[in-house]
Amino acid sequence: MTERYSGWGQDGWAVPLGQGDLLDLGGPHRPEILVRGADVDGALGAFVFHHAVITENPPHAHHDFMKIAYVLDGTYHFRVGDAEFSGSAGTTVVVPRGSYHTFVTPTGGRLLFVSSPAGNEELFLELSRLGTGASPEQVAKVDKRFATTSLPGDEGLPWRQLRR
Repeated sequence: MTERYSGWGQDGWAVPLGQGDLLDLGGPHRPEILVRGADVDGALGAFVFHHAVITENPPHAHHDFMKIAYVLDGTYHFRVGDAEFSGSAGTTVVVPRGSYHTFVTPTGGRLLFVSSPAGNEELFLELSRLGTGASPEQVAKVDKRFATTSLPGDEGLPWRQLRR
């Protein structure tokens, strides 16, 4: 067998619509893993979040990676740090590393998330392996391993979009 090398580099791949690894976390967030960091030297991870209506959501921060969210469909209300904004299909949201963030959706929808470096997708894979009956202690261990924290006290209560 003769190896062919065109000089173009390593082959890429495609993940067809709906063909990612859809995880059940037992709540309103259903991540569909598209790209794992393990497959791209840890450079990034990508997944689509499938959502039903979410009326409140506790804020959290990831200290080992930043991420970008792109609204595929639905309407979302975001808080990242002290900034609040809303968006629908085509909106891009930047979540800096270590910034507390959250979102709600009155319509349900889908968000494409890309984290850099990788890690967010692996956090969800570990949570899904624990199953929907995971204890708070088990979830806390996964959060700690992936440097994910919740806001303490009243600041950490589930967020609802503020009415203006």
